This record gives sequence, C-alpha cells and structure tokens, in this order.
Amino acid sequence: MSALRVIDQIVIPALVVFLLIGSLAAALLGVALLLRSAAALRFIARMNRWVSTRRALKPLEIPRSVETLTASRSRPWLGALVVIGAAAALYLLLTRMETIGSRSASALELKRWLSITLPLLTLKWFLVAGSAFAIVAGVMMVAFPRAWRALEERMNRWYSTRRLVPAGSDDMRMPLEALVEAHPRAAGAIIVVASLIVALSMAGLLALR
Repeated sequence: MSALRVIDQIVIPALVVFLLIGSLAAALLGVALLLRSAAALRFIARMNRWVSTRRALKPLEIPRSVETLTASRSRPWLGALVVIGAAAALYLLLTRMETIGSRSASALELKRWLSITLPLLTLKWFLVAGSAFAIVAGVMMVAFPRAWRALEERMNRWYSTRRLVPAGSDDMRMPLEALVEAHPRAAGAIIVVASLIVALSMAGLLALR
C-alpha cells in the first residue's frame, strides 16, 4: 500500500471522524451552557487544570556528563576503534548502497522514486558524512589529543531552554473562559451553531466517501 493510499484510506477518514466526534462533544457543551449554565461552568472549571511545562521538563534541563570513558587513559584505544568502525561503515555505504540507489532511480517511476529512493539516498549520504566525521574524530583522539579535548570543550557547551524562553510564557491565560463565564448562554449558542456546522460538514464528507 503506497503512502498516498494510506493517507487517503486511513489518515483522512480518521481525522474526519475525530473532528465529527469533537464537534458533537462541543455541541453538547454548548447545550449544557444554554440549559444548565452553572453546572456547565463548574465542569469547565474542573477541566481547566493547568500543568506547568517547566516542572514537567525540569529533569531534561539538568546537564549530565557522559565523558568519563573518553576522558580516561583508554582514549587512544577508543579512537582506534572509532576509526576502524567508521572506515568499515564508510566502505560498505559507498560500495553496497550505491548500486541499490542507482537501480531504483532508473527503474521506478517518479512518484515511487521520490517516496522510496530519495529518502534512502538522503539517509545514505547522511551516514557517509557521519562516518567521515567519525574517522576524523578518531584520528584526532589518537594523534591530536589536545586538539580533541579543545573541540570537546567547545562542543559540550550546555544551553538552557529556560533562559531562551521569555519570562511569563508558561503562565496560564484564560481570556475565553472569562467571556464564557460572563455570558454563558450567548457563548453556548455560538458553540452549538459552530459545532453543528462542523459536524454536518464532517458527516457530509463521510457520506460522500
């Protein structure tokens, strides 16, 4: 099954059904705001639970060092192993995968070439570049340890995303909830009308399929 067929037969119908169910649920919420505003507002207040991303992502912001192996005396041996492994990978990539890529590009039609061969070729040359860099890194570890340590110090610089994100970006803001609390019946009517329009549109798309 091709990628376009998967999108057409699985992804799009699933998205339409998801939107249909969501619009029906929103319509029920609008009806509740119209008929029982107080109970609907209490339900909305219970559902508006705020989860701080700063607290959830705090373990990811702690720097952790994995440099104990490369900082030990076995650095030359490790560099030699890196050079051998990277050279073997580079040889296999340049001698084995090139024929696969050229045959696929010449034999398959454009759509299949773009969906299969092009990603394979992109992955191949990405791995080739990585293997070449690994060879250079291994040679530096064996022959130029000072230059490698200086490169490590520059590359192992830690950047905190908390400092990059502006202050107050994680604060909870609920301007729509304030409007709904001030005008629950009008908000319920708008939600019902908009949700029914979406629900009818999604039901029509499912019927046409």
